[in-house]
Amino acid sequence: MKSFLKNKNIGLNSIERIIKDAGFARLKKRSYKEMGITNKNKIIPQRSETINIETLKPFKVDCPSCGIFFFIPYIIESGIIDIVKKCNLPESEAINSINASLSFLLLKLLGNERLSHMDSYDQEPGFGVFAGLNILPKNTYMNTYSCLTSEKMLLKFQREVIVQFKKIFPDLYGGEYINLDFHSIPHYGDNETMEKIWCGAKNKTMKGANTIFASDSQNNTILYTRGDILRKEESSEIKNFVSYWKSINHEVTETLVFDCKFTKYEILDELASDGIKFITLRKRSKSLLDKILRIPDNEWVKVNLKIKKRKHKNISVHENTVRLKNCKNNFRQIIIKDHGRLNPTVIITTDENLSLEKIIEVYAKRWHIENKLSELVSFFNLNALSSPLMIRIHFDILWTMIADTFYRRLSKDLRRYELLTSKTIFRKFINIPGQIEYNGEQFILKIRKRAYTPIIKGIEKLSNPFEIPWLENKKFKIIWTP
Repeated sequence: MKSFLKNKNIGLNSIERIIKDAGFARLKKRSYKEMGITNKNKIIPQRSETINIETLKPFKVDCPSCGIFFFIPYIIESGIIDIVKKCNLPESEAINSINASLSFLLLKLLGNERLSHMDSYDQEPGFGVFAGLNILPKNTYMNTYSCLTSEKMLLKFQREVIVQFKKIFPDLYGGEYINLDFHSIPHYGDNETMEKIWCGAKNKTMKGANTIFASDSQNNTILYTRGDILRKEESSEIKNFVSYWKSINHEVTETLVFDCKFTKYEILDELASDGIKFITLRKRSKSLLDKILRIPDNEWVKVNLKIKKRKHKNISVHENTVRLKNCKNNFRQIIIKDHGRLNPTVIITTDENLSLEKIIEVYAKRWHIENKLSELVSFFNLNALSSPLMIRIHFDILWTMIADTFYRRLSKDLRRYELLTSKTIFRKFINIPGQIEYNGEQFILKIRKRAYTPIIKGIEKLSNPFEIPWLENKKFKIIWTP
């Protein structure tokens, strides 16, 4: 052995030193784990689990966006917790479906880029209290939870949510018109199962997810969404919405408003036969434009549109009845010119009760849903594709719809700030630091006064302590400090 070491120029002392160093390294490695640190000096995340009130000790923790707790009375009022139980959303041994759902809702209310991009929040015990957990679940859990769901489960959940919201928040669903539109979410990978679609955000054709949204025209509240639509199914999607809306209201009394590319003439004929009222555009062809040019001047009617900020309010209108190709029903056709565009606009509708002015006004305000989609992209990061798997996309936009509804409900109680967008509400009222305290009897949220504090203090739901069902009905109190 000595001769071997001598040949290798290694002494016994060196061997002993190497052994000692190795043993110290093992001890050091164990001590790192004991301290909750990896070999690369990164903190090992604490395991997420449901808060046990019986063993919970008093604590005080800082919370970066404690205004998120302002939504809790609205969440309790909405009854969405009972719906989560009713629809049997997935759960694990450590995290039940209510805790999981509240975690997803929390991240959506914060306007997080993706559910999986939550590194800034997964070690915040204050956010954990919101969801009834010690801390939020890790991003792997958040990113893969939706794989345990199905389209049938999500559609049922969406229906139950809207039925309940219409009962509890009737002010958000009182419109006589429903705007519908497709929205394409671009995908930058090479997933072979995704179709190439036109992505307006990039102004080009590329792979992406084709989604649909329906919104209440009066309050711009989202009524319906779905995330797995093939190009060959686009024209029939309006029939899926009609079936969905009938399952909620038993009939469709509202007038549907959409653009000319939303469906085909044959589908419009089916809707007309079913008594569904709609307003849409007719596709312009060369022969149609030639017919319009031959209409005598004395058959055009001058109409004044009472739409604020509209540049061209005095327009020329011609109305007649037409039967479109391959259709059995007649449609009311309204042709518009002198409205600031090069070619005339042709509106077709089955609504016989509305005046010319009202029909034009209703369609002119269809851009409200485009504004809504822009808001969802801006704050809820709708265009940040969560996954190439369609079920995960559907899950993500469904919780986006729910979070947006809670923002709309909160805005109703913000006196003089009812029309603010979600992004502005978050900046002014939600994204404020504070401290969460548990004294053994109740939870206390301490927030320093700010410029918009009087607006929040004017909300009756937040002025008195309220009980949180998922924290064993412990009381939650908000205190404003100097």
